[in-house]
Order: sequence, then structure tokens, then C-alpha cells
Amino acid sequence: MKALAALTLLAVLVGCGSPAATSAPPPPTTAASTPATEWKIDPSFNALDLAWIELMIPMDEQLLRVLAMAEKQAADPALRAFATAMAAGHRDEVEKLKLNRTRSGMPVRNPHAGHDMAGMMTEPEIVALGKTSGPAFDQLFAKNLKEHLDESIVLAKDIGSNGKDAAVKYLADSIRTTRSAQLAELASLTKK
Repeated sequence: MKALAALTLLAVLVGCGSPAATSAPPPPTTAASTPATEWKIDPSFNALDLAWIELMIPMDEQLLRVLAMAEKQAADPALRAFATAMAAGHRDEVEKLKLNRTRSGMPVRNPHAGHDMAGMMTEPEIVALGKTSGPAFDQLFAKNLKEHLDESIVLAKDIGSNGKDAAVKYLADSIRTTRSAQLAELASLTKK
């Protein structure tokens, strides 16, 4: 029951809106995957740790696509440089998240694919951003980046309070600290 409450809390925090997000994770859909009943999850992880990892990987991967656009399309050179620096940090973060996923015993999957979640741009929004240029691009990019950073902080704080695995909690704390600094830098860049 405690695991179900943690997953429900996480679903509410991210605004996923999927009924499946409030129940136990569905089994993988590939034939080569191990059924959910046979997953050998490391007991040092709780359900919230696992749900956070599964959410942060696609959130960061999606943002990497947006950061790549900003590196090329942002009108402000300082914003382009900021996107480049953030991309390097996010690539490193995705690798750490994936290592924790492997260590946990969770399968590789994305139960959030196609969901409209806080902090993650939808595919139509990314396509629209790709067709935008100049100051309009900078403004839309900054708005979406701020939403991602804000939501990442909320989620990381929850892991700090309710997570179980020490390495996951450490990574969440690092993400929270980094995102707070990035928010401050973004605010200074967009006040020009």
C-alpha cells in the first residue's frame, strides 16, 4: 500500500494524467522482456526511487532535443552557450540515471511515452519550437526550460524526503542544487 501511495504521489506531482500511473507499473511489452512478476528489483530501492528514475530519463532525453535546437537556433549567443553547457550536464545525468536503473534491476522501458506531463514538452510543442526563430524562439525556449527546471526541482525534493536508495537520493539532491542554479542563470539571461 505504501508503494502505491508513493506512485500516486509521483503521478500527481508530474501531472501525467494517465490512469496507469497510479497503479503498479505495467509489464514490458517486448517479447524479449522479463514479465513484471519476475523482475528482480534491488531492495535498496523503493517504488518512488524507481518511478523517479523512469520519469527523469525521458524528461532529460526530451530536453536534450530542445537544448540541441537552442544551441543552433537561439538568437542570443549567451542563451546558446547556456544550452550547450546544460546539454553536457544533462547527458551526464541521463547516464547516471540509467546506471541507477540498471543497478535497481528495472527493465529498460518508458511507461510515460505519449503522456502530457509537467516539465516535459510534447511532440507538437517541440515541432513548433523547431519552426520558430529569433527572439520568439528564445522566449518560447526559456519558458519551456523554466518549466522543466521547476518540475525537476519538485521531483528531486520528493526523492530527498521519500526516496530510499542512498545513491538515488544523492543524485536527486545534486539535480535539485544544479537546477536551482540553472534557474537563477536563466532568469539573469532572460532579464536582458
